[in-house]
Amino acid sequence: MSENGRENKELEQLRSEINKIDDNLINLLNKRADAVLKIGKIKTFLNLDIFQPQREKEIIDRINKKSSILTSTSIEAIWKEIIGACKVLQGSIIKVGYLGPKG
Repeated sequence: MSENGRENKELEQLRSEINKIDDNLINLLNKRADAVLKIGKIKTFLNLDIFQPQREKEIIDRINKKSSILTSTSIEAIWKEIIGACKVLQGSIIKVGYLGPKG
């Protein structure tokens, strides 16, 4: 097998591995979303705000300590997106104020 053939085969194997990892990630994100929905119900019952900045900081700090390859900036960006998507599931509504005529 030529050098090019080996590299192409390795590339395909690595892409297959990434597909499996992506499948695992989406399954885990779905499990996280299910837990988030349950937490949202409890927050509603306890009359707690959806937005819990201290908890979000704890999550990001904890995950940052576990990362051995990704930068803390990347981890923070990824987890803020995940947390943001989860807040939407819990019914978080972001209100934007605007002073001026009706649009």
